[in-house]
Amino acid sequence: MSLGSRLRGTLLAFAVLAGMTGGTQATAAPAPWNGGFSGFPSASWSDSWGIDHRGKWGFNDMKASGSTLDVTYGKGSSASSCKNCPTTGGGQFYQDLNRVGRADLQRADTLYLRYQVRFPVGYDFGKGGKLPGFYGGDPGSQSGGSHGGWSTRFMWRGGGKGEVYVYTPDGSGYGKDVGLGSWSFAADGRTHTIEQAVTRSTGNVTVWYDGRQVLSANEVKGIGSIPFRGVFFSTFFGGHDTSWGPKSTVHAYFSDFTVSTSR
Repeated sequence: MSLGSRLRGTLLAFAVLAGMTGGTQATAAPAPWNGGFSGFPSASWSDSWGIDHRGKWGFNDMKASGSTLDVTYGKGSSASSCKNCPTTGGGQFYQDLNRVGRADLQRADTLYLRYQVRFPVGYDFGKGGKLPGFYGGDPGSQSGGSHGGWSTRFMWRGGGKGEVYVYTPDGSGYGKDVGLGSWSFAADGRTHTIEQAVTRSTGNVTVWYDGRQVLSANEVKGIGSIPFRGVFFSTFFGGHDTSWGPKSTVHAYFSDFTVSTSR
């Protein structure tokens, strides 16, 4: 075989291989963002989470225990706006992923949020309360009847029944209950994993509890043009009055937050 023939054969082999692989390497998925609570609420911790200080409250009722956040909910406590509550409880802050250099995650069509939560044995769920989820838009535009942005916080109801509490620009009044009773939060003193995936283009929200899918619903409508902003860490009883609160002071524990584009 001549040198020219061998060269043509080599080039053909390379061309076939390039066609099989698409000619270029596949684009790697963005790396996950991971967050814990060591050092909470120091400036270095705040920077590591990319906290937007607008709309935060309740830091006196939250403290770090290693990498876990211990949240106190006082007897009869509710949201920070409660006018008749005898005590305070819970807390809230907004993450901005861009502040930790993760605008790539904000632009995604689908994001996954996973974290761990523990309710001690005998935890009083009262009438209901909020738990962290995703949000988009400016802080404060997706809660309390404001609908410029969107949010997908988890919520427990009486007896620990779970749901996603949804705000969207298409909504009116307060949030929408999605999937109430599709799972229940266990008050057994053990750590459990809760996860949600939100797809902006379709409005789908999917939930897993301890790795088992418990909900999939197209109920987060009208958010396709509003990028993810980050984690909306929001936990309190309510509602906005003392009737929502626990009959005695209780604690819940949060750890191991992850935001990613795949499970």
